[in-house]
Amino acid sequence: MDYQIFRNKLKNIQGWVFDLDDTLYPPTGEIYAQMAERICAYVMKTLHIDKKEASVIQKEYYRKYGATVRGLMIEYDIDPEDFTNYVHQLDLSSLKENPQLKACLQALSGKKFIFTNGAYQHAERVLEQLGIRECFSGIFSIREAGYIPKPAEETYRKMLETFQLNPQESIMFDDSPANVLGAKKVGMHTVWISSNVENNKYCSVDSQDFCDYETPDLISFLTAFLMDKSA
Repeated sequence: MDYQIFRNKLKNIQGWVFDLDDTLYPPTGEIYAQMAERICAYVMKTLHIDKKEASVIQKEYYRKYGATVRGLMIEYDIDPEDFTNYVHQLDLSSLKENPQLKACLQALSGKKFIFTNGAYQHAERVLEQLGIRECFSGIFSIREAGYIPKPAEETYRKMLETFQLNPQESIMFDDSPANVLGAKKVGMHTVWISSNVENNKYCSVDSQDFCDYETPDLISFLTAFLMDKSA
């Protein structure tokens, strides 16, 4: 990476916007598996179908609508809060406080925000587990998005308006290529956290032109930025 270009492009960033799961912490099979299992279970009990059929619908709706909950709302008129409350009853004990991440976040100038397709309460629980809740000025969850998930451009614009952010002075970190592309389309700087190989299975983005920067590790990226900034 050319650190001079890196510094010049990001020197005016005022809004640091982070996805939650698999972005603020490395991809963990344990939490992913819990969530996938609960989504599948919800589809089974709501549609009265077996696990095999529910799994197909779960993946199909994720690809087609950006989130399974959105597909269930459109196709079956389900109550989205009922879905999110059920799905996010997760054991987060595998997540530990991360002092290094906290130090990086606290050192960034400007405000920090969470932008997630997950539930608001889930975001709060994850941030508390990581010991970084106080670092963030706001959370924009699937509820605030009106259950229209990333990568819908209208949702990015609503998030920017809610937090009063100028996209040219904001940067988005996300592990999903499609979500990174959505941020870039509305004029934000973008960083793809590339360590989540599962996301690539459901992504139609076939060029790395969708992102300004790529890193497999958020802390390494932020550390490099902060060191460069102080040089």
